[in-house]
Amino acid sequence: MTRNLQRRLQKLESQVPRQPTEQEKQRKIVQYCQNFLMFAMAYYLGHPGPEEAPITAYGRALGYPNSHEFRKAWDGNDPDLYERDRLARIKLLEKFGVSWEHEWEEIVEAFQRMEAGLPEPYKTFCRQAVFY
Repeated sequence: MTRNLQRRLQKLESQVPRQPTEQEKQRKIVQYCQNFLMFAMAYYLGHPGPEEAPITAYGRALGYPNSHEFRKAWDGNDPDLYERDRLARIKLLEKFGVSWEHEWEEIVEAFQRMEAGLPEPYKTFCRQAVFY
């Protein structure tokens, strides 16, 4: 009888959704922030066309002359891509009137304005785990 109860209890426990760990929550926040900045750069600096993939606009925001050059840098983990991304983030903040030197509250307010101006598909993409 005790074994039967134990099995039933284990079965019930396995059906209860597991709560994410603190580390998993932090990872999700970091992923969202990274996605948000990439999509904000794509939208505000890459000026995407109506049917254009955000990844294409992101490459343009980083200053790549075409999607082939961007893809080559992306796939090859080109260190220049990271520098271009860093400079684009600075440019994006400047577009919204702040820099990394401003108070955190001012930067957050700029992020909120960025997010408010994004079209709905971009907002949805930000919540997804992958960029494209």
